[in-house]
Amino acid sequence: MIIALALITASGFAYLNRTYISLSDQKNNISVKLQWISYDSQHVAIEYDIHGVIHTSYGDFTDCPIGVSVVLSNTGKNVTGKTYTSCRYVSEGQYAVTQFFYNDFQSEMPQKVLIKIGEIAFSASNGEEEVFIPLLDTFTFDLPTQPSEDMISLPSQVIKAESGLDMFVTRANFTPRLVKVDTCMTLPDNGDWGIDAYVVMGDNALPITQWEIPDFRDPKVLENNKRCFTTSTSNVPDFRNMKPGEISFVVNKIYRNMPDCANTADFKKIKDELKTYGVKIEPDEAGYYCFSGPILDLNNSEANAHLFNYIQEALREEIQGPLEVQRPSACLPTGGPQ
Repeated sequence: MIIALALITASGFAYLNRTYISLSDQKNNISVKLQWISYDSQHVAIEYDIHGVIHTSYGDFTDCPIGVSVVLSNTGKNVTGKTYTSCRYVSEGQYAVTQFFYNDFQSEMPQKVLIKIGEIAFSASNGEEEVFIPLLDTFTFDLPTQPSEDMISLPSQVIKAESGLDMFVTRANFTPRLVKVDTCMTLPDNGDWGIDAYVVMGDNALPITQWEIPDFRDPKVLENNKRCFTTSTSNVPDFRNMKPGEISFVVNKIYRNMPDCANTADFKKIKDELKTYGVKIEPDEAGYYCFSGPILDLNNSEANAHLFNYIQEALREEIQGPLEVQRPSACLPTGGPQ
């Protein structure tokens, strides 16, 4: 199972020349099939499948072809709000998509979800251009006339592990194929920590398939040891088949990602391996040994990968849970799956 940290920085195509292709310079047979759609007072949820590949004279666009998805009210107003999208690769030209839209849907009743295909960019096969694909098609799906009566809730209360680690769940969203949990934790410091968690549904313990730190570009987020994580777990059982008390979210542990620098004691654990590869490092004024740059300066991808893995294992730091938030045996109606 791959755990993906979605800390995406600037566009990977920033250095390329952009080419705008015309509608006639592409061929596609993209289709979108709705699997599930629902809403309540706080969010809209939609799940659909995408089939097809976009062919252009600059090469094929084989990634998820979603542009922008929009929620419209019964007056035609854009009430999309904040959007979360999970687009999972199934096979070539096939993706499973789950989207959540967060807004006050009591004052602005949602009526339709518009899914745009196109208005996306990719790197041309020659590696020298960024190709921008125009809007190719729009798929529109009507929401039910009434909020969903299905409901799932997890309590938002602070819980603690024996290690001192604490957590509370701010939101849990369920669809028939995906679980998304927003959780906030008090970390030991403001370092680069990852999260190892899973969702329990009946007899199934399902590891998270992706996690990210919302708003990570805001310096205040990473400077604070009180940090929130968004996790998602795909290929889950249908939550509507679960009984109260059969669903819970568990943080097994948190772990520190490989640091860029080490103090004197930690550097002693890795200096011999660095020396083997000819990496020489002197401490800075604060007495720390910073090694990421010198490792990359080797310009040897195999050596780089080995040293990064070696250092991460040698300096591994973990704080154990478990921290578990369980769906209570009785829930008050919430007006829809949350």
